Amino acid sequence: MLRFGIVSKLDYENCQARVNFKDDESTSFWLPILQVKTLKDKFYYMPDIGETAVCLMDDKSEDGVILGSIYSSDDKTENTSKQEISANFDNGSYIKCDKTENTLIISFQNIKFIGNIEHSGSFKNSDGITSNSDITDMKSSMQEIRDVYNLHTHTGNMGNPTSNPGNQM
Repeated sequence: MLRFGIVSKLDYENCQARVNFKDDESTSFWLPILQVKTLKDKFYYMPDIGETAVCLMDDKSEDGVILGSIYSSDDKTENTSKQEISANFDNGSYIKCDKTENTLIISFQNIKFIGNIEHSGSFKNSDGITSNSDITDMKSSMQEIRDVYNLHTHTGNMGNPTSNPGNQM
């Protein structure tokens, strides 16, 4: 049977929760929380304590599974467009996919990518670029440019070479 209740306790290690059912003032045993995948690819999410949970329970409500959470009159969605998919977090961070604008927005204080990134299109940056490694384009690297600049001289007005630049790159 389908039952609605409020999450009262969480077991993060085992991905389970207990749910209070108001209709009969009962509390479930530990219920597993339905995940998208759990064998090779592993997804993980946990509801919040106090969140409304939808549970599929056996006839005696002794065993079951939490299917997910639902919005209620107290918990309103952040999303109001059929053209947007989003995940909004309590710290103000969010991920939004706007299908109308064909735009993915990721708003977090820090974002870390592990692996190679391939990019096509223009790149705009408002706060500068910092690298812990050499930067290379189609012609040369920043280090190669420094090596040439720092050692270069010119012929002076007396035909002799000038000294190296006073400010090294």
